Amino acid sequence: MRQRILIVKPSSMGDIVHTLPASLAIRQAYPDAHLAWLVERAHAELLARQKHLDEVFVWDRRDIRGLPQFVRRLREGGWDAAIDFQGLLRSGLFTWVSGARRRIGYTPSKEGAHLFYTERLPLDMSRYHAVERHLQLARLLNAELTCVPIERPYLDGGHVAARRDSPPIFPLFPSEKDEASVDAWLARHQFDPARERLIVLNPDCRKAANRWPTERFAEVARLLKQQPHLRVVLCGGPASRELCDEIDRLAGGGLWRADGQFGLLASTALIARSAVMLTGDTGPMHLAVAVGTLVVALFGPASPRLTGPYASDAIVLNEQLSCAPCFGRRCHLGFDRPPCMEGIAATATVEAVRRQLALFESGLGRKFARKSA
Repeated sequence: MRQRILIVKPSSMGDIVHTLPASLAIRQAYPDAHLAWLVERAHAELLARQKHLDEVFVWDRRDIRGLPQFVRRLREGGWDAAIDFQGLLRSGLFTWVSGARRRIGYTPSKEGAHLFYTERLPLDMSRYHAVERHLQLARLLNAELTCVPIERPYLDGGHVAARRDSPPIFPLFPSEKDEASVDAWLARHQFDPARERLIVLNPDCRKAANRWPTERFAEVARLLKQQPHLRVVLCGGPASRELCDEIDRLAGGGLWRADGQFGLLASTALIARSAVMLTGDTGPMHLAVAVGTLVVALFGPASPRLTGPYASDAIVLNEQLSCAPCFGRRCHLGFDRPPCMEGIAATATVEAVRRQLALFESGLGRKFARKSA
């Protein structure tokens, strides 16, 4: 009888990207299984057109009235196994509600999620990147990817001298409509890919403590746009509009504005056309990694070892203060602007972008083909 396996990973953007390799491993281990994924509506687009998934259960956390129907559909799934990659109370509850015979997750867990599992993986969360943690959990289903772990030279202060082969373990599939919307946007800006290069700046972060100072982003943008062949693009969601307005103003204008213009996968298509992305520790950083775009990432309160760009050719800048990583949403020392982010200089950041741009221009090309499913 065909196995039925449920992946529980409702959110967030970066976390879902980090779970894609484990889902591929499960598919390889169970090629004939019915493989489903439970995800929040806000992030469901990331799972569109995933050929290795048979079904996506979309949970709308704001639709209280629809919850009984959602639970009923979930319970009717006849699941053999439910594997919780989130490890929170709600995700643990979903594994239990599913009625799966095997309910798999981490221990220890936040909010007591492990109480709902039948099988638990004891794991020191402080030792492994999220991608590697999730693959260890998938091993409880005898699923594995031999191409992971990868080398990340930035963890030891190493510089990337050449683009390294990395397996395409983060499948994302913009639609033809997504690609066309980006093509039209670039055409309106008269972008010439033969002569010009896109440098994407992603200045916003959900956690305030992870944001680099606005004036630093503006200084970087001002310095980069002085190069006649570089086109500096600000990206982000609609909520980033005021921040991007301020950066554009401080940089003297002339920046290309993609903030609020695209959905998740159309934004991914734009990032895929870029030479380099400069970003804080936030979801779009992982979208850039997924499509093989070179990344310069700015880290402060978070740990690059645990959630840094999972790429062998990324550059990470961080101050490595004694109080970091603290993982705080705001500075635990009471500073309005955390010293760990404040200490990253604009000049060092521009130099890192230029190193990545030189790597891009070295003729080695892109790591992955970027085509819709």
